[in-house]
Amino acid sequence: MIRVLQLLTTTAPGGGPRQVVHLARHLSASEFAVSVAGPWDSRFAANLRAAGVEFVAVTVDSLRAFPLTLRRVARLVRDSRADVVHTHGKGAGLYGRLAARLGGVPSVHTFHGIHYERYPGAAQRLYLWLERYLAGLTHTVINVSRTQDDEALRLGLARPGRSVVIVNGIDVDELAARPPTRKAALGLAEDEPVLGCVARFDPVKRHDVLVAAFERVAQKHPKVALLLVGDGPEKARIQRIVDRGAGRVLIADGALAWETNLYASCDLYVTASAKEGLPLAPLEAMASGRAVVATDVPGHRDVVSRETGLLVSPTGDATDAVALAEAIGLLLEDPERRARMGRAGRERVRQEFTLQSMIDRTATVYRTAATSRRIGRRS
Repeated sequence: MIRVLQLLTTTAPGGGPRQVVHLARHLSASEFAVSVAGPWDSRFAANLRAAGVEFVAVTVDSLRAFPLTLRRVARLVRDSRADVVHTHGKGAGLYGRLAARLGGVPSVHTFHGIHYERYPGAAQRLYLWLERYLAGLTHTVINVSRTQDDEALRLGLARPGRSVVIVNGIDVDELAARPPTRKAALGLAEDEPVLGCVARFDPVKRHDVLVAAFERVAQKHPKVALLLVGDGPEKARIQRIVDRGAGRVLIADGALAWETNLYASCDLYVTASAKEGLPLAPLEAMASGRAVVATDVPGHRDVVSRETGLLVSPTGDATDAVALAEAIGLLLEDPERRARMGRAGRERVRQEFTLQSMIDRTATVYRTAATSRRIGRRS
């Protein structure tokens, strides 16, 4: 039996937490015993409890209590008798990998996106130095896309031969089994087109650019609505922008993305993110037969092809909203093209982004890491 401790920086709805829930549910129970630790979230804990997985509440997103937090995580590693520690996110990656090294346990770290560009110059240098140091302590770095793997190797955040690409996979059957969100539940009529975006309210997601693009679209298509689903630090600011703007923008809690298939209410999936690892929401939208309009950035270009949607090159200024609005308008006005892209997207997800492939490849990483520990003990 290989005991795996999963440590997360955040348990709010998003790619990392969802991947951990999938691993907890679908790894072979006869070979792996999974325990999970991270900040308390009742919904996340309930999902794990339904899978029979232990969850321990621990906060690892601050440096203020560094010695105490490291001591607590080291105790978690010891008490769980982990053979492998798998970390997700910056804080978890720091404390989990240091604690694993202290306990003589191999660590695996997944980058769900490499985000440092918005840091001030000194903070950028510190972050990159620290991640390079941690890479030296890590048995395997998992990157969720080929473009991210190239970046991690170029920056020294992963080492040649110790880095693998395991693309995110989604559970198409589970998605289909969720109750669909209908337009009527949003207070909309069936003939009113809906643009959907599911993403954490974080500066990198650039919800403000998306709202600006939507307002341009609404000038020509007055019936259109924008549905933003998620939580995060930018939510209040985006709500204020929406309150001052024109058009119908609906903002819903991230729980909606866990509990329902909200893509059923959307005619088109849209995102203005500045950078991604490999986002799950566009994959779920594609699996639900929806075309995608997205910025042409790492992560998006690993998911969206010309057959499944439109990629818009970002410039970093006000023209981004104009370009996004033009691409959205093109597909709103061409339902046959949207439908064709939706069918191609559904097929691409079923061929290239399966949950089972993600589970199997991650299990192989765990086996290799656990074997290295056993060899180390004997030598």
